Amino acid sequence: MKTVLLVSALGLWAGVTSQCLSRNDNQVPPSQPDLDHILPFSVGLFKELVSSSGNFFFSPYSIWTALVLTYFGAETNTKAQMEQVLQLTNKEETLALYRALNEGSHENNENYTLNTANRIFVEEDSGIRPCIQQVLPRELQRLNFRQPAVAAEFINSFVKNATNGKIKQVVNAALFSKVKMLIVNAIYFKGLWEHQFRIADTFKDEFFTTPTQVSMVDMMTQRAYFRNGVSKELDADVVELPYRGGAASLVVLLPRNKRTGDELDRMLQRLTPAALASAVRNLEIREIILTLPKFKFEKGLSSELKEALMRMGIRDLFNAEADLSSFGKSLFASDVAHKAVIEVNEEGSEAAAATVVLLDIRVSPPMIYCNRPFLFFIRDNVVNNILFMGVFREPQP
Repeated sequence: MKTVLLVSALGLWAGVTSQCLSRNDNQVPPSQPDLDHILPFSVGLFKELVSSSGNFFFSPYSIWTALVLTYFGAETNTKAQMEQVLQLTNKEETLALYRALNEGSHENNENYTLNTANRIFVEEDSGIRPCIQQVLPRELQRLNFRQPAVAAEFINSFVKNATNGKIKQVVNAALFSKVKMLIVNAIYFKGLWEHQFRIADTFKDEFFTTPTQVSMVDMMTQRAYFRNGVSKELDADVVELPYRGGAASLVVLLPRNKRTGDELDRMLQRLTPAALASAVRNLEIREIILTLPKFKFEKGLSSELKEALMRMGIRDLFNAEADLSSFGKSLFASDVAHKAVIEVNEEGSEAAAATVVLLDIRVSPPMIYCNRPFLFFIRDNVVNNILFMGVFREPQP
């Protein structure tokens, strides 16, 4: 799927100061960016987050992008951990890749819309390094966090506009007493099917949540030619529903065993990046009768996302060991949150997501520096008795 983001690559890399975020902030972006290498991150994070019950939906790309912006500030062990988990090489190549992905603002025509927006919101008097504004001029935006209601309204409006109104709130006013910086990604997608379902053909039918738990749902159906096949590795029927123009598609993997009730969980246990890539690569165009439920739901992630990223290896970012010194001193990520929505109907699909990384100042413990006379005593805590007591006024030779 072709990916396009918000920022003009030329405006970012031409004429900026080198060696602010990397050894070469001016590295030329690749002419044809490819994100195939981040599939292990996407599948790995999905497996960390998905539960054995209920619906689940998220945007690994939104989370990856927000973490990449955070990575630009990372050094030492924090940088190494993020490189390993996010499948990055170094800051120079990552910054160039980020700029290549940001060529143009969006793709928007009668068939297909993809829009992604990124911001680094910082407190007006924050100690962020001045050169960041030169390297990421569109992303960096200063806000008055001392007016929390205004700041929250501004950020929520930014996300609402970027997601075409699908996600209306990602932060609240209370948040701004705890953070110094917020890194935000918002993504919106809308595509029309290459082969649309006729509304007149939609009918009510049974959907088996388990072999014994049944619901009546709206089922869309059509007979058409789709890329489809069978994944032996995942024991699943696979079908690809292209959106008009072919630049994007929805891929469905349906477990073949219909009787056990745990077939989806067993398929997810076998899911690997290689198995998923193979399942898509081996599809062939055949005529099938496809029946698919209409659905619409949203999913929010907060503490479970932070915990999943830490299990995957991004540990220092979220604790006192964090090194984000390329942004400024004493920063660490206090939390990360994500919200995603999707609707699939006869015309196509509409989806949106937003990710927020919250950065705060790591507060050093209060210092008691005994460089002047002081009182002291030795206390027996069992019987609440002072055993020895004295003052220290001057060192002895």
